Amino acid sequence: MTVEKVTVTLPKELYEMVEQARAVEHRSRSEVIQEALRRYFGEPVYRPTEEEKAALVAALDAVPSDPVSLRDWTDVRGSLRGQR
Repeated sequence: MTVEKVTVTLPKELYEMVEQARAVEHRSRSEVIQEALRRYFGEPVYRPTEEEKAALVAALDAVPSDPVSLRDWTDVRGSLRGQR
């Protein structure tokens, strides 16, 4: 993951909140602020496509009849990408 360095000016109250959180949680300032930003903006959520859902359902339906046919989800996604 590439990172960018930024400088931020905080009011004293916010700075003290960050310092208190990092002391209690034994984390860096960056980690505390990154978590706050993720919560503010919302963590990106993976949503499978309809094709991916159908492939997963088909794989789950096949398990009771043929447990040897189990495939890792990464393999399923990879094969779906290859079909596009």
